[in-house]
Amino acid sequence: MKKIIGTLILAALLFSCKSGKNISQKNNDMPASAVEQTIIYKTIRDFSQLVPVIMNDDRTQIVSYPAPTDLLYNGKPALPVQLINGYLLDNRGIGTNVAFMSFTYAEYAALKEVPSMEVLLSKIVEKYPLAEMYFCGRRDSYKNLDDLNKLIENGFPDCRKAEIRVMQITL
Repeated sequence: MKKIIGTLILAALLFSCKSGKNISQKNNDMPASAVEQTIIYKTIRDFSQLVPVIMNDDRTQIVSYPAPTDLLYNGKPALPVQLINGYLLDNRGIGTNVAFMSFTYAEYAALKEVPSMEVLLSKIVEKYPLAEMYFCGRRDSYKNLDDLNKLIENGFPDCRKAEIRVMQITL
């Protein structure tokens, strides 16, 4: 019985996961994301070249990280796209618990295998990088970067603003 339950759980996990690879490209400016969601965000400093990971709510453990091969799209790093006013368009599927490691996309993509969890944790340079984040619906709702820049100019109508958890300092 335990064997059957274990097999069912494994099958459910395998079929519920999506590949981290980008499948299609809508135009040359805006690669399709590994996720359907349009996520626009701003960080407290420039982390655009650094590899993101997702941490637990307490920021003590990494719960999601990419394989080195997940960071490339058509042989190039799948960096976030620069938008107006310092905003970025996510191409990795980040969330509110994102943290950034000191690995650049190029460095991490060149690795033969994922480093140990201890190494990944030691490479985190910022656990609370977000200044703002907006969830703006399906990625295919936008034809090009001009549509996204207009969305920013208009104050993110019809987007959901994420509640950002900032680092709390106690004295």
